[in-house]
Amino acid sequence: MTQQEHFVLIHGLGHGAWCWYKVIALLHRQGHRAVALDLTSNGISREAPAHQVKSLAKYSQPLLQYLTAIPSSDKVIVVGHSLAGSVVSYAMEMYPHKISKAIFIASFMPRTNQSYLASSFPQVFPRLLVNGVVKLNYNEGKSSELPISASFNLDHVKDYLYNESSEEDVNLSKLLLTATPYSVAEEVLHLTPQKYGSVRRFFVKTEKDKLFLPQNQDYTIAQNPPERVFPLEDSDHSPFFSQPLTLCNLLQNIASL
Repeated sequence: MTQQEHFVLIHGLGHGAWCWYKVIALLHRQGHRAVALDLTSNGISREAPAHQVKSLAKYSQPLLQYLTAIPSSDKVIVVGHSLAGSVVSYAMEMYPHKISKAIFIASFMPRTNQSYLASSFPQVFPRLLVNGVVKLNYNEGKSSELPISASFNLDHVKDYLYNESSEEDVNLSKLLLTATPYSVAEEVLHLTPQKYGSVRRFFVKTEKDKLFLPQNQDYTIAQNPPERVFPLEDSDHSPFFSQPLTLCNLLQNIASL
């Protein structure tokens, strides 16, 4: 019998706990505990709107509260998709004793004294802005100031995020995607070998990704090498939609290592 594991699933930019619905069902079916969380301002979170969330601590609060509440004898496997790389890294530094493994799916992996965006290949984010995939939102049109949030252009999500996903999941996402606080991508993380570095770290590479291109994922991996890298050959940027069973099996495989 497979050992029961405790997975905590964290969404990326614009998404919410809802995007993990297939993976949660599959993990439960295999006898595991699995929970997906809405980060502050995303999903159905009513804690604060995106423009009021100005720190990684505030944005990550639902995950930090969850980790605080679990028994000291319980360790979880935190799974972060895309922008959640910053949240997972922050949680690894704050609660290393509660996290047995961290799994980054198609995500940047910032090093200490780096922000999420600074850790990426330089052209990743500008390419998305120029192509109109991501748009920056400003306070009352004050474009001279820092953006208050970022959001996906719904006209482009099929081609960039869900190019291997079903029409139903694309339509679901278009109904539920929201803005995400911009500050969480710019905040510099302070990560230590004693805390962040003590958590085993794995990377899932999405090989048919049109948003975070595979070669740019290779750059991220090389900059901050994890323990192991696992390719998903047929996955777009959103394997929770396009490859849920394969992703579920992979999560179980990593849990057993």
